[in-house]
Amino acid sequence: MPTGTGGRRQRPREPGWAAALVDLVVPLECAGCGRARERWCGRCALTLAGVPLHVRTRADLRVPVWALARHTGPAARAVSAYKDRGRPDLASPIGAALAAGIDALRAAGELPEASERPTVLVPAPASARARRRRGFDHVREVVDVLAAELAGSVPGGAVAVAPVLEVRGRVRDAAGLDARARTDNLSGRIRRRPEGTPLRASPGAPSTVAALLATPSTILVVDDVVTTGATAAACVGVLGEGGLRVDGVLGVTAA
Repeated sequence: MPTGTGGRRQRPREPGWAAALVDLVVPLECAGCGRARERWCGRCALTLAGVPLHVRTRADLRVPVWALARHTGPAARAVSAYKDRGRPDLASPIGAALAAGIDALRAAGELPEASERPTVLVPAPASARARRRRGFDHVREVVDVLAAELAGSVPGGAVAVAPVLEVRGRVRDAAGLDARARTDNLSGRIRRRPEGTPLRASPGAPSTVAALLATPSTILVVDDVVTTGATAAACVGVLGEGGLRVDGVLGVTAA
């Protein structure tokens, strides 16, 4: 079994047919540096490696916030390519990097070990308009990869993906908005989905909202870019109102 980033032993993952088709139609190049015939080269991958950064947000968050890297250079270009420039194939390396980041946080004692309790991953929700524009739910896709990496590693642990949040109503594009405007933009618009929302769970992890409420778990909100922290704060607040105590927020990059 191959060894992944940070010493993780992982089950091999085969490239999907969609990624293979993209390779035939669009010349393959590294999303971080443009190197030919590489999807995400080793040098650029190092920008998302190591112990995640502690992020100080302008929004008032009472939980730790981490990111794999600053939103600059290859890391920023990869996130942009993934979510807005037709590179959905990058969900795999980004999800794997997040899994290695969680391993590093556990090794540093900042998160409980996988064997102690289930890990529950809550994707930060995107608006329906954003999902239509992109053609997919970009955070959910990365979280699904992240969950598979965590569940498939050795030693593994129980993992659940809990898509229990949604955006209701109209929201503006957050690009260019300051901290106050971002908070106002989301005020009252991030809400809990119905209790019957299914969770995608590995054996031993809660598979319903009711089970989640009754099961001590490590709950992480996962997002692509942490900017002011407004989205993270809204997610943490709504989850807390519903009885779920969040242990931290993990982003791919921090702006």
